[in-house]
Amino acid sequence: MKKQNISLVIVKIRLLKYICLIFFTSLNVVAQKPTVEAELEEDYRYQFKPVENNHNMTVMIDSIHNTIYSKPYGKETAREMLRIIKADGFNINFSGEKLLEKHLNNESTNLLIIHGMPNDEEVLDNGTKKEILYTSPLNTKEVSNIGKFVFNGGSLLLFLSHFPEGSGALPLVEAFQVKLRDGYAFQEQYHTSEDGICGHFMMDENNKMLNLDHPIFKNSLEKRTIPNNVRFYCGAAIFRNPEDVILPFPENTINYTPEIGKKEYIEENSNNYAGMIGFEYGNGRVVICTDQGIFRSMNLLIKDKKIAVTIHDPEANNAGLFLNTLRWLTKLQNP
Repeated sequence: MKKQNISLVIVKIRLLKYICLIFFTSLNVVAQKPTVEAELEEDYRYQFKPVENNHNMTVMIDSIHNTIYSKPYGKETAREMLRIIKADGFNINFSGEKLLEKHLNNESTNLLIIHGMPNDEEVLDNGTKKEILYTSPLNTKEVSNIGKFVFNGGSLLLFLSHFPEGSGALPLVEAFQVKLRDGYAFQEQYHTSEDGICGHFMMDENNKMLNLDHPIFKNSLEKRTIPNNVRFYCGAAIFRNPEDVILPFPENTINYTPEIGKKEYIEENSNNYAGMIGFEYGNGRVVICTDQGIFRSMNLLIKDKKIAVTIHDPEANNAGLFLNTLRWLTKLQNP
């Protein structure tokens, strides 16, 4: 079947800005921003039974900050994720303004999605020295508004990426008492790529990277939607409480963070890193995932291979993970 490409033929996407994947031998990712060919996947349709009650809930998606939806093709790359939201009875609004209190009203919005939050970059140059100043696109008022929205009963689905893409949301992450290591989570024993230090994992219960005891699975409305495994590409490391973990990284995972201004990496090792967590906060709920592409509908064309990213990956069930996440966050499945 003929595929529709992002720019009618093939779009060149800056890998470090818009997709959380690294698939090449050169690791000088700070100095270079390689490109990769990609095409949309438009054939895949996840089969599931929509909820029967007409809940009429609304999902608001941030499109004003530098998220994937601020790009002209952003919605297309998340085509199936958005279709699942609508098929399960939700309304979708895209925020065209800052995340003000009037937009985050529990009577009109049930779930806020922030899909990728890179830092703003400002080059400081005094003629003899040059530095990059990384600042968050979120202002203090927005962080406060989001926190109050969740505390009062709303929910948040936040996607991060790896250095320096993750820490644009650092003020928000820290507001929810989540710790972020904005680098590349890697564990050689379970790494599924030929090269690179950004971990590629097939997560399942056997390798202890899929926690089926988390409430998003224990209270699933449709047991067959519970994933047997999940494909995870290239994320940073986060941690909070052990019971919050949905996708734990394996023991002895290393977080590689580029040393400022150098090609070398700072290494930090932990047995408690996670790629996805979910927890209650006040009357609301929060899920944070460090793989920005985990529910996107794209095929990357790399070294004569087609890489499914990733909701349509035939070897994984990322779509089931998303559906259960959506329903748990909006309290369609309790507790």
